Amino acid sequence: KIFFTPLAMRRDELKGLHANTHMPQVVGAARRYELSSDYRFAEVSACFWETIAESRTYAAGGSGNTEGWLTDANRLALEMKVSSHHQECCCAYNMMKLARHLYARTGGVKYIDYYERNLFNHRLGGIQPQTGLTIYFLSMSPGAWKTTCTEDQTFWCCTGTAVEEFAKLNDTIYYHDEENLYVNLFVSSDLHWKERGIRLEQKTLFPQTDRTVLTVHSSPAAEWTMHLRIPAWTTPANFVTVNDRRLDVSGAPGSYLSIRRAWKPGDRVELVVPMRLQVEPLRDNPTQQAFLYGPLVLAGQFPLGQIDFDLQHNQGPEIQELPPMNVPTLTAKGALPDSWIKPVPGEPLTFRTIGQAENVTLKPLNQSWERFAVYWTVS
Repeated sequence: KIFFTPLAMRRDELKGLHANTHMPQVVGAARRYELSSDYRFAEVSACFWETIAESRTYAAGGSGNTEGWLTDANRLALEMKVSSHHQECCCAYNMMKLARHLYARTGGVKYIDYYERNLFNHRLGGIQPQTGLTIYFLSMSPGAWKTTCTEDQTFWCCTGTAVEEFAKLNDTIYYHDEENLYVNLFVSSDLHWKERGIRLEQKTLFPQTDRTVLTVHSSPAAEWTMHLRIPAWTTPANFVTVNDRRLDVSGAPGSYLSIRRAWKPGDRVELVVPMRLQVEPLRDNPTQQAFLYGPLVLAGQFPLGQIDFDLQHNQGPEIQELPPMNVPTLTAKGALPDSWIKPVPGEPLTFRTIGQAENVTLKPLNQSWERFAVYWTVS
């Protein structure tokens, strides 16, 4: 009651609490509403998600520092300085679970936008591709590095979370109700909706490209609607073709574009969602800025250097244990970031600043396995 009652009254009283003690309780509240229709628990789960996602979440999608909420809402610049142990992975995972419940309840696209941000940055950025080893904290401190578990000497709660999570990455790509299919994530996959006799295949190289193709392989004779998510990060220049014929309408970013027809085997839908550079400042210090390309958080790249075993496999990066690293201050050269952050030819999803005292290369956080910086001081 001490935890739920303020949330039911739409009050954020999370300061000082241990994050992953309470996140599973809120997932339970969401489930309790589904089972009982007791609206108090709908309010608890909705308010909690809103205050975390909208005022306590870093660019990569995670929340908290040293496993807790250390400040009032919208004070991330302050919280980030307390320690370099940000964004516990268990917390990010449980927030994704909560987003699934709230999406299933409401159909709100904002939950999938959040889910995608968390998935592509925090969660895919928390497992080392060559080894499968996972991390505990995803630090946002400039000059941080990712500290991984080991096969036999370090194993954390977040390691167990990741073992569960990475076994079900197909979750949430598609949803349906009785009549409608919702395409939420742009991931190569096969769908078989057995009850309706609908089979389709999605092929994409997203996020290396800004498009995905869905091919219908079987369908009932009756009409049904395919809802294509138009993410909030895209532009009004998005468009859809059906069997190579472009539709006359585009989708509003942050909504669905709906196509209803009697689908036939071989029907082909192509969705193009242009990606653009965006700036995301911290509210309590707008000079602290992260850069995104589409849903991808970009990280500046710095050499890892020599880091001993204990520092490489600690719960989080102990930045104070290494000599200070120079992370340059950046100067905005125009109102839009694409005026001074340019793509690197021949290197997909890689960018480089221009006109700076010290230019830096940026690439997706989920590809960053040396030292990196997500938040920059920008004048």
